[in-house]
Amino acid sequence: MAAEKLAVTRETFDNVILPVYAPAQFVPVKGKGSRVWDQQGKEYIDFSGGIAVTALGHCHPALVETLKTQGETLWHTSNVFTNEPALRLASKLIAATFADRVFFGNSGAEANEAAFKLARYYACKKHSPFKSKIIAFHNAFHGRTLFTVSVGGQRNTPMALVQNQRISCMCRLTIWMR
Repeated sequence: MAAEKLAVTRETFDNVILPVYAPAQFVPVKGKGSRVWDQQGKEYIDFSGGIAVTALGHCHPALVETLKTQGETLWHTSNVFTNEPALRLASKLIAATFADRVFFGNSGAEANEAAFKLARYYACKKHSPFKSKIIAFHNAFHGRTLFTVSVGGQRNTPMALVQNQRISCMCRLTIWMR
């Protein structure tokens, strides 16, 4: 049976997805602005905003048109090539900020890992080669790479998290050292 015709529920997640996070108990199927609707048509306010990655809301007409236009032109090139939109955006960011260069990553984990490495590099070069500590909250979530998990002081890797366990908002301060 084709995947698009397979009936799925939130319980399907528990059976087919590796339990490295615990999503809500409903499955959103439609979105508009800050709202999403589940399989039964119940409306919710989406406070997660794509986990701060795509906090532009759902299905805004200008964004949909921009994505459609770009998708009909050139969709994804990886970092084997560069592309005009990325170079234009980088130039605008440099012009509007303190930066001399920018870094584009594919995920928050990549962005956080780059930020940690750049902070350590800067501290070592500008202050002392012994300035290599990263200060973070214990059990904070910074991504699923080995470095970002280590900085958060998590004793278990994400793969070892118990299914449906919610990470507590209670945090202890920890210092990560290389």
